[in-house]
Amino acid sequence: MDIKKLNKLSPKIKRKAIEEELEHIPASFFEFTNNEISNYSLNETKTGINTNVSARVITNWLQKDVIKIDDSDIGKVKRFNRLENIWLNVVIDLRKFGIPLNSLKYIRTQLFDYLVNDYCLFKLKILQSIIDSPEYLVINDNNEVGFYPYQSYADKVAKGRLYSHINLRFINYIQLEYPNNKFNIDFGIKNIDEDVEKVTLLFYLKTNDFKEIRIVLSDGDTRLITDSSDLKVNKKLLKIVQDWRFKSITVQINDEVKFIIEN
Repeated sequence: MDIKKLNKLSPKIKRKAIEEELEHIPASFFEFTNNEISNYSLNETKTGINTNVSARVITNWLQKDVIKIDDSDIGKVKRFNRLENIWLNVVIDLRKFGIPLNSLKYIRTQLFDYLVNDYCLFKLKILQSIIDSPEYLVINDNNEVGFYPYQSYADKVAKGRLYSHINLRFINYIQLEYPNNKFNIDFGIKNIDEDVEKVTLLFYLKTNDFKEIRIVLSDGDTRLITDSSDLKVNKKLLKIVQDWRFKSITVQINDEVKFIIEN
């Protein structure tokens, strides 16, 4: 076996595997991660760095393309979008394991740059972890990435099917960006695979990343939610939302941005 040829071929095989995975995602997930609301919340919302990494280290990582920001945000306090901040905290932990910068760049390439219709694995796994089921991010000794549901991971480990690797609980890094999250609450909204509006609503209920939600049941009957846990304790209202029997729902993300679901 020619090890050099195999090493050159491995990234191509991994890219193909990731692209095939992206081609089989639910239609609603694809629509959400490519719409304006998703882009605003994950790509355009800029925050400061929520870690103690020095400016010198950040600058070095930017120069090595381990992390990236828009040119227009260079020098700003709030310059990292949510996707980049989540990745930044992953990088910090991987550096603790001694992963070199060139390997981190390759890991990033797999997560961000292998695209199907502008859809990347990193964004997909954030969405799946929030609204569907959290997974482990696993990096093997060739710096190739994989995501495993908790039970699947446990089964593979028990059967000896995973060799030397680093295992990160991916949801932990997402939680840092959404400190008021309700990830542990099951809102019981069903049949989300083909309905982007259900995915969108569930995303904001889970992240609790909104100013208010107005649920119009009928003319003259509007319910106000300022924290998504309020919906969980209001069983009658929750049932109406689960059954999709409202007249409209307006999610006011902030003073400038909102989206409306109408029945």
